[in-house]
Amino acid sequence: MSNADIADRLASLAQLLSAQKENPYKVKAYQRAAAKVRTLSESIDELVHSEADLTEYAGIGAAISSAIREIVLTGTLGKLEKLRSNVSPEIAAITAYPRLDPKRVLRIYKKLNISSIEALREKLENKEIEKQLGARMAQHVRQALTETHAMLLYRADDLREAVEEFLIRRCGVKKAQVAGDYRRRVEVIEELSFVVETDDFAALMAKLEHYGGRTPLVTKSDDTAVFALSSGILLRIMLAGKKDWGLCLAESTGSKAHLRKLTAVTGSLKTLKAQAPFPTEATLYRKFGLAFIEPELREGHYEVERALQGTLPVLVTVYDIRGDLHAHSTSSDGVHSIEQMAAAAKEKGYEYIGITDHSQSLKIAGGVPAEDLWKQIRYIDKLNERGNGIHILKSAEVDILADGALDYPDELLRELDYTVCSIHSRFGLPKEQQTERVLRAMDNRYFHILGHPTGRLLLKRSGYEIDIERIIRHARETGCFFEINSSPDRLDLSADNARLAAAAGIRIAVSTDAHSTYEFDLVRYGIDQARRAGLDRDSVLNCLPWQQLNGLFRH
Repeated sequence: MSNADIADRLASLAQLLSAQKENPYKVKAYQRAAAKVRTLSESIDELVHSEADLTEYAGIGAAISSAIREIVLTGTLGKLEKLRSNVSPEIAAITAYPRLDPKRVLRIYKKLNISSIEALREKLENKEIEKQLGARMAQHVRQALTETHAMLLYRADDLREAVEEFLIRRCGVKKAQVAGDYRRRVEVIEELSFVVETDDFAALMAKLEHYGGRTPLVTKSDDTAVFALSSGILLRIMLAGKKDWGLCLAESTGSKAHLRKLTAVTGSLKTLKAQAPFPTEATLYRKFGLAFIEPELREGHYEVERALQGTLPVLVTVYDIRGDLHAHSTSSDGVHSIEQMAAAAKEKGYEYIGITDHSQSLKIAGGVPAEDLWKQIRYIDKLNERGNGIHILKSAEVDILADGALDYPDELLRELDYTVCSIHSRFGLPKEQQTERVLRAMDNRYFHILGHPTGRLLLKRSGYEIDIERIIRHARETGCFFEINSSPDRLDLSADNARLAAAAGIRIAVSTDAHSTYEFDLVRYGIDQARRAGLDRDSVLNCLPWQQLNGLFRH
């Protein structure tokens, strides 16, 4: 059995457990295990038959290990089949689509008086689901019914590590370097690319066909092979030698637009193979008078011209960040207390941490009533008086209401150090109306940072429509700022929009939107996005010390 076969059964079990209102932690455990199995390079089938201890792998406990062994040794899973036999045919049919949420589907079935996947597709296409149950529901169904060929960058991190280890340890390649969209840190990955050095490319291809138990070969040539990974994306392997390593890496990393601009300076990279050796990318750049171009910049904007001029930015890094300006505590929907969040931020070496619990209108996220926010303000003052080595900033993630008003009165907002203002409702407003909503909110003197500015969720929803250029102009006029939300399924602003904002002279906060202490590490994904936008540390709000940052906020 391939790892994908095993993962599908685990995901289907999670689905049916959810439909039976089983403990949500158990449901998530099976979902995480399924995702882990899809990324493993080892064959689970072989591991089971060799009686390996599966619990050594993160996310696989004793119960799930037992379930996996049963799947491999019997070809089925008794608990799954029992659940299938005890549910209605409508629910059983849903398990063929592991990403469908049974609870949501049953709600649709009841509302629209349907009972099959075929009818679900029909209602999706004629927009009946969207009309009756909203755009988010329709988006969930569309995503779940569409065969996926992409994954989020943070999911690809684990996969990249597993593939690289397999190439070096199991396949014995001399050298392996990830390239392509992943090396440029693009938010959504459809293909994982590696440049490799090996003496036996044919043997390497044969071994890769056994990655994860079974990984089909899609296409091959003398120096390139493409495989279909069980995770749904492609794996491209490109052969290079010591002399042309730099050339191959440059060619396989840059976007098409970047390569057009680069080859306008260097000439065809393929013809350069006959010239002097290019063992590294730096060798190539130096030969043509180019400064080294960081992979994140290789998108075909200004990077080649500025590399010729020697004016490329020194890109921001995680080490430049002095604090986080968007974090939640147990006062709203966070997992940890204010003290715990502050202690974790201090452990990271931060100078300050902003507590931005949700405002009162967002009841689904435990929005903080005005009177409770007053209490939180006084409580944070007392914590700061103790001098715990980190400054806790008084803030809130304030909802921008449909008419552009902010969700707290001005006399309360005045007491905060700053605000993060976000849209969490009425995503379906027309573009003009949505834009005016944000512009009116920015006119409030206590509006400081526009949080996750387009509301997108990668691979789930595109977000609401706004005229970003108008909003950027207005932000510049009013002294407002933007956020790059580091949550891996948001990464909002996009790199393109962040580039536009920075070009207008607007500083951008790179924040995590952390709902727990361990989410502070997600800042690295926001930094990836900032680097793709060409931001240096002077362009990032939270690279500033608090006293300097405080002076930038309107009061």
